[in-house]
Amino acid sequence: MRRARGGLALLLLSLLAGGAGAAELRAGAVLGADADGFLRAEAPRPFRFPEDHGVKPAYRTQWWYLTAHFRDEAGQPYGVQFTLFRQGLRAPGREAPRASPLATEALWMAHLALTTPEGHAAEERFARDALALAGVHAAPFRLWLDDWILEGDGSAADHPFPGRLQATLRAGGKRYRLTLALGAARGPVLQGEEGLSLKSRETGSASYYYSYTRLPATLTLQAEGRTVAAEGLGWFDREWSSGALAPDQVGWDWLALHLASGHDLMLFRLRGADGEVAGVQEGTLVAPDGSQRRLAPDAYRFTPVPGARWTGPHGGAWPVRWRLNVPALGVDDVLSAVRPDQHNDLTVPYWEGMVCFEGDRDSCGYLEMTGYEPPTDGARASVE
Repeated sequence: MRRARGGLALLLLSLLAGGAGAAELRAGAVLGADADGFLRAEAPRPFRFPEDHGVKPAYRTQWWYLTAHFRDEAGQPYGVQFTLFRQGLRAPGREAPRASPLATEALWMAHLALTTPEGHAAEERFARDALALAGVHAAPFRLWLDDWILEGDGSAADHPFPGRLQATLRAGGKRYRLTLALGAARGPVLQGEEGLSLKSRETGSASYYYSYTRLPATLTLQAEGRTVAAEGLGWFDREWSSGALAPDQVGWDWLALHLASGHDLMLFRLRGADGEVAGVQEGTLVAPDGSQRRLAPDAYRFTPVPGARWTGPHGGAWPVRWRLNVPALGVDDVLSAVRPDQHNDLTVPYWEGMVCFEGDRDSCGYLEMTGYEPPTDGARASVE
């Protein structure tokens, strides 16, 4: 929304029924609701760094997204996803602030997912925008919710990286502590039209979106006295928006891919109920020298392989093999999930995980999919 990520943030944060202050969220930010005084992303704008790494309270929804894929010395795959969402409950200046230290103008939600050779697990956490329970500092760069912390080392004045992610989560009956060290970044890359990323053809249904597409990464994973080290690459997305998905859009597919050639590729497509593209599909290609170009829809094909689907716990049929064809790069291969079950079974379930080319296991990335199964009962209840 990834990121398409705008859709994920809107879908997740507008359907929550529990957690901190969700009654306010349910009343003010239902999917498709008016922006209620928030600014919308309607035209390209100049980006300012490091300021734009921080919170944009004038916009309703924003998110910071990190994915990273790794191999250990034995060639075994590992993957990490960390996401922080902020949802504004009311636009700045719409109401007088309340005196309580627990009063909040926004809610925070974080997702953390880990893929190992043994399995896949995901956790989510929520917090009010109060008492420093969660937040983002632009400079020095730091974002957190509880003890999930992503921060820069301060050596790059205008950019978040180098830096590191530190977090813990439970997977397969084990408690993991992970440290993800991130090197100097290539970027920022402005997605869409100079950073304006359309989600539908409706005015304001867009986000401001930029990425750091190729981050050298090292994973240190500790559990039950055992330490695993792995090397790989990370991808960081930053978006903010006040728009919503169009009524005919039911989900999306988003890909961030590191090619062994040194190219980076971002693709997303929004789908209608018939499974076809609804509204917008976008592509960005970043060359090894850091130059970028926007890909027209006819410059590539990214389609599910028929019959290659994993059935999730709620009955959804998730495509886990995709054919990618990019003639300009000489690419025509099948991307497959390193595990078919990289499904985040959270308040609103979605699939996000590590994928690699079957013909080139050194070309890997992250795929995110939504809308392949009905909302959970809890999500339905929250909008009734």
